[in-house]
Amino acid sequence: MIRATTGGVLKSYRRNLMNSFIARNKAQDTVLTQRNFNSYAEDPAAAARAFKLRKARMTVESQYSVCTDTHKKFQTGWTSLEGISKLIDTENAEPMKTLAGTSLTMLNDPTADAREQLTKALDQISQTIIQNLNQKYGENFIFSGADGHNVPFEIKDDKLYYRGVPVDAAVPKIFADGNGASVKLNANGQVDPAGDHFLLSTGLKTISESAYEQAVKNYQNDPTGSPPPDVLRDPPTPPDTIGDPHLFTDKDGNKYYIEKSGAQSMTQDEIDAATKDAEKLKYLMNEKQFVDIGLGFQENENGQLIESSAYNAALNGLTFIGYGLDADGDPKNIYSLVQKMKEIGARVKDGENWTKADYDEFNGLVKKLEKASSEFKTEFTNMSAGTQKLENNVELLEDNFYNLQEQYSDIEDVDMADAITSFVWAQYCYNAALKVGNSILSESLMDYLK
Repeated sequence: MIRATTGGVLKSYRRNLMNSFIARNKAQDTVLTQRNFNSYAEDPAAAARAFKLRKARMTVESQYSVCTDTHKKFQTGWTSLEGISKLIDTENAEPMKTLAGTSLTMLNDPTADAREQLTKALDQISQTIIQNLNQKYGENFIFSGADGHNVPFEIKDDKLYYRGVPVDAAVPKIFADGNGASVKLNANGQVDPAGDHFLLSTGLKTISESAYEQAVKNYQNDPTGSPPPDVLRDPPTPPDTIGDPHLFTDKDGNKYYIEKSGAQSMTQDEIDAATKDAEKLKYLMNEKQFVDIGLGFQENENGQLIESSAYNAALNGLTFIGYGLDADGDPKNIYSLVQKMKEIGARVKDGENWTKADYDEFNGLVKKLEKASSEFKTEFTNMSAGTQKLENNVELLEDNFYNLQEQYSDIEDVDMADAITSFVWAQYCYNAALKVGNSILSESLMDYLK
């Protein structure tokens, strides 16, 4: 027979009362937090799964934020390029409003009564194109490659610069004779091995020895006719002040002269500076800014980023309007082409007819402008596809975010009906325990004695 003492009853009561109190508070916390567990120890397996899902959701949330920001940047850039597309429109070629319309009007009107106004229109349209490429998204320039803090394009003395580098920079092509030796010119533009200027191959025009001699004979017989072309000459020997025509021979033994008009030369320092600018321009063109938009973003075994796992968010303005020089030495850049066209337009005054040389030069530049405009439209279309890709990826990341949120919600979130029922039952048990305590801990005479 076990004897129940007053101390044992009180000890057991206090323990059970505390258990009821703890159970009530736990049920209350479950209702307030709406979570199945509030510590790892309560459910280690569920907590581990929930942690992985939360980490995945945070990653997707970060990718969603980056992708959305990049998409908005591309949308703003697309709007700027759409404005440029209208300015160079070759389909609706309106004079004074588009480059194509203005240049064709100048070309098709031999006297060009409004040539001065058309030339100014060309200049204004080209400057508007550059202004569109200097647009900003937030605090960053859109078309400045990986450097969004500095203005991409700047015009100095009618020359265009991209981040401080001339857009027409190109490695000079040095002319070599039939033996492969570089041809040098002196200060008077004469072929001289001791000269300090290297002859460039760009823009050179040649005439065969026989054709040149025939042109000389024709002019001697008829001085009123066209004079023979001026060709490069050797340094004169006294008393000769002109010098003899310098004859070149190619690897096949063909002999020819180089016409002096169009011959260009550069010093070694100028060649080095131009080469350095061309290298800078090439570096800037290859500049990239990779961001993680949920494509994997992974490095290879050498610690280098796998480019297909990231997205290049850099937009380079030169990609759209061109850079460098072509084989004829003319710029590939839309702005620079317009400036050359403007120079020709300014040479031929209002009401004057084109000379054949001016007309042919202007016509050649118009064709090159059409080519540059076509390349712009190609890059513009490519950017549109990239913008659509970003939009699709934003929707995909949004779906992934909600799916992950739903998965960890199933693990962590409680059934509120069950939680409230448990809390009400725990509260009832705790109140019942308090009432039992009133009968066990009844007052006696000793409670009133001091």
